[in-house]
Amino acid sequence: MVVFVHRKSSNEISREGKKKQMIFLISIMSFANFVFYPLVIATIIAFIIEQIFRSQDKAPEILRSMAVRKYFWRQAWLFNIIWFVGYFILLIVNRPGAQQMPDMIWQG
Repeated sequence: MVVFVHRKSSNEISREGKKKQMIFLISIMSFANFVFYPLVIATIIAFIIEQIFRSQDKAPEILRSMAVRKYFWRQAWLFNIIWFVGYFILLIVNRPGAQQMPDMIWQG
């Protein structure tokens, strides 16, 4: 009895690896997109709370609310940068290859 085993070529293996990497990268970008907007809203809310404490002149609460606002601001920037880096990586990876020029010499 003879058993034939189909071996994948290196081209098939690299395509599968590239597909998995793209899925992973898109998943990371989706998560960054999902987290970004709530962080921006939380930053705005923390800014409003900080301004309320400033108008009441409560020093300890001002420092605490300022720290919370800065934290949300940094996190929003971090996830925004992660999204843009993923986007540019996808642009570079999915760039189409060079097209071969058609042979149109002396048509006519």
